[in-house]
Amino acid sequence: MRDNATDKGAADTRRRRHRRWRISAALGLSAVLAGGGIAALEAGGSPAPDAPEPAAVVAAHSGRLTPKESREAARIARAAATRPDTTPTAGDQGAEKGKTGGERNAAGGAGAEPLDIRRPPRDKSASPAPDSRAEVQLYDYASDTLITRLVDLRSKKVVHATRQHGVQPPPTLAEARAAVRIVLADRRLGPGMRDAYASATGKRLTSPSQLRLQSMAFIGSRAKGVDGARKVSQCGEHRCVQLFVRVPDGKWIDTSRIVIDLSAGRAAVIGL
Repeated sequence: MRDNATDKGAADTRRRRHRRWRISAALGLSAVLAGGGIAALEAGGSPAPDAPEPAAVVAAHSGRLTPKESREAARIARAAATRPDTTPTAGDQGAEKGKTGGERNAAGGAGAEPLDIRRPPRDKSASPAPDSRAEVQLYDYASDTLITRLVDLRSKKVVHATRQHGVQPPPTLAEARAAVRIVLADRRLGPGMRDAYASATGKRLTSPSQLRLQSMAFIGSRAKGVDGARKVSQCGEHRCVQLFVRVPDGKWIDTSRIVIDLSAGRAAVIGL
């Protein structure tokens, strides 16, 4: 009997040790994940001083916007001409106030260029009812300003808005195509792009839609110390892009040294 008791006690001890090991392993994994989260945060920039923990105050969005809602939100945001005064929230460089007419898109047409449309984050304490709001980011080429407008789709009004200078989110496909049009219109660069396309495809290049495009925002400080840096010194205040261009069969057209200033409607070649 004593041997059975001893065996049972040893088994209990092994189970307790195994349970403690599993708890320790879980805590260790949590520490690794937390460390990764901290590293990612440091790589992406620090939060504002005294900012609350995002996970503690923000819940998931209440569903994605439908294509119809996105179109309506963009229409309302672009059509906004005036809005009530508002108090800037954390991170705002200035609340948008008063008249906002005369905005222009990348092609020079009326209305700011839509960049992104999404549901805004919600407080955990918010009502579980479906959210009727949409957050619309636009770029106004008339003032080189990034605009964020919070739209209520029920009332069809802008309920909050801010403007920021010197902020350059990733370009849209519409902006990339506008950049191609500027290159094609350039008497030095246009023939080269057309010739490269014709050589790769045997066809004429007549429209940006014939190209597979990717793009990135360009900031003038990236060109520091290289030939032609002065030509792009306003990039950052101006909306500037670099293009990555492929023809339909996947071959690349080299545009790596071209910077397109969408705000000024011109292209520059730099020695990158």
